[in-house]
Amino acid sequence: MAAGVAVAGWAVLVLHVAGALHTPAVDPLVHTVSDYVLLPGGHLVLAIAAGALALGATVLAAAARRAGASRAAVGLLASWAGAMVVAGVVPTNVPGTPPDLAAAVHRYAGAWIFAVLPVAVLLLAGGPAVRAAARRGVVALALLTAALSGAFLLAHLPIVVAGSPAFPLLGGVERVLYGAVTALLITTARALRPGTTR
Repeated sequence: MAAGVAVAGWAVLVLHVAGALHTPAVDPLVHTVSDYVLLPGGHLVLAIAAGALALGATVLAAAARRAGASRAAVGLLASWAGAMVVAGVVPTNVPGTPPDLAAAVHRYAGAWIFAVLPVAVLLLAGGPAVRAAARRGVVALALLTAALSGAFLLAHLPIVVAGSPAFPLLGGVERVLYGAVTALLITTARALRPGTTR
């Protein structure tokens, strides 16, 4: 789990540095992480980041299963990993170009990624897989992530309906959300009953 998060973090850092050096520069407050597809090799680095997180989530799902998590919780974690693979393999459209079918697939996979993880973790926390002492912290972080995810997804409605964002700092909000998602993955892995994670 930790290795997957570390590789993904490295890949995203590389994208941010390359984006800052690109002409024109990629503004992290305005552009989402998926928009780094416009950089040379950006799609490959995004795929590496997504694949690393998907692998980490797969390890987490397997550990949760060994810890006695419900099928629903394990299934949602597995679907999160699958959606991450789809989002990494199928790129969004380059900013400034009209969205195509690939962009739509990418966006729906992204929506699933943000929507399903808090639900999966809340199901985990409600069962025997999570240590009682860690349960309150996991639930609080899952609820915070759910709120951020809901706000981020609602901010996308004008893009879907009208083709342009109503909120100008979508990239900044997404990065806060990514931080919460990463923290939730790590916190959940650490909260599982001893002997179930590596």
